[in-house]
Amino acid sequence: MRYKGSVIVAFAVLVLILITYCIPSLKTDNNENRTLATFLMVIRPEKDSIMYRDSPAERLDAALSDQFAYRETVVTRYMKFFNGAENLVYGIKKYFAGEEALQYTFQVIGNYVTIEDTGYLTEYPSTEPLPEDSLKNHINQLTYLHDRYPDMKMYVYYVTQAYDTSWFDSYIGATTAGHAREIAGALPAYVEFGQLEYRDFEDYKDIHYKTDHHWNHRGAQRGYENIYAMMRDDLEMGKLRVPVSEKPVSDTYDFRFRGSYARALGDLYQGSLDDFAFYEYDLPERETSVIDPKTREEIPVETIGLNDEYGRGEIIKTKNNDHYIQMYGTARDIEGAAYKDSEYPFVIRNSEGNGRNLLIIGDSYSRAIRDLLASHYSLTVYIDYRVLSVFPVDYVIENYRIDALLFGSNASLWNGDGYFLVFGEED
Repeated sequence: MRYKGSVIVAFAVLVLILITYCIPSLKTDNNENRTLATFLMVIRPEKDSIMYRDSPAERLDAALSDQFAYRETVVTRYMKFFNGAENLVYGIKKYFAGEEALQYTFQVIGNYVTIEDTGYLTEYPSTEPLPEDSLKNHINQLTYLHDRYPDMKMYVYYVTQAYDTSWFDSYIGATTAGHAREIAGALPAYVEFGQLEYRDFEDYKDIHYKTDHHWNHRGAQRGYENIYAMMRDDLEMGKLRVPVSEKPVSDTYDFRFRGSYARALGDLYQGSLDDFAFYEYDLPERETSVIDPKTREEIPVETIGLNDEYGRGEIIKTKNNDHYIQMYGTARDIEGAAYKDSEYPFVIRNSEGNGRNLLIIGDSYSRAIRDLLASHYSLTVYIDYRVLSVFPVDYVIENYRIDALLFGSNASLWNGDGYFLVFGEED
């Protein structure tokens, strides 16, 4: 009598299975993604059937999964309970580990998410690590550079995105990849690493655009200050630059900035757009030029960056104009011809400097800090990563006698296939 209860339960389960097997609707319910695996197939499998499995245990599992009544409801509720329990355990572990407790929610909109009810857009939280082979290739190139130019200082600065943070871990029931941590862990000891960090979401909102993936002028100022702190002791950079004034361009000339995320979403994004502004600084006199990637000759330009034009209100106000890239990433010669930094490396020679030469390799984040960092150096070459494939880095290092190399970006420099630098033909 000791096992009577167990026998009754086992018999009841068997009867339930037999009953569900006899109900045709349960074998053909497409809503539950059934495969029509039957119990007869367990003992007499048809090898030509797509339901065929080599192992009798696998065939039984397929039949049970397919024929169990209300399978979808049971599995859904089980997974909901399991995810909730997992998130609770994860939150308790984080609490006792003293880790960041702040968590935020989001809603999916198109290919992006809007964080809580703020209208701030970002990509979906990144849970996949950087491609191991690509990261290894990039690190190998840094090692090669160090072996070739052992006296050149090397720095990496990572601009953390909202999707890189652990703000959403409990919400999505997973841990974000932490790309900055991956990169920092892979870098050799002779490469100094820094990153943009946020105290919380309110801090992020203060220094980031709502509809765009870039930082705003306040964020760029903080990034510059972080990099300055990394470099100053090694390279005698002088005093930190501080803004002289703020130019609230949107308010002055009555337009708003539709960033890259909002442009990609089109009519799906119904939130408010961004204000566009920039800081003015007291920078030393300088000579500027761009390098022709084909001839490698320098072309003199009158201005790098359209700060003066934006300050005068000479602005293209069309709906989809990218003011961040337009203002920071454009140079003009004396005749008004434009040169984009995504096509030409920029060169800045200062009348005052520390006697050192800097090479900045970056994505579009580095545009907004280029002039600030360059103001401390005698010469600066700025190369957008999109030009790297046609411009040998060793040519720049040797011909411009580079003393320090800065890689400034988010994941864009580190997640591409293959190598991100090219060298001369002999290499």
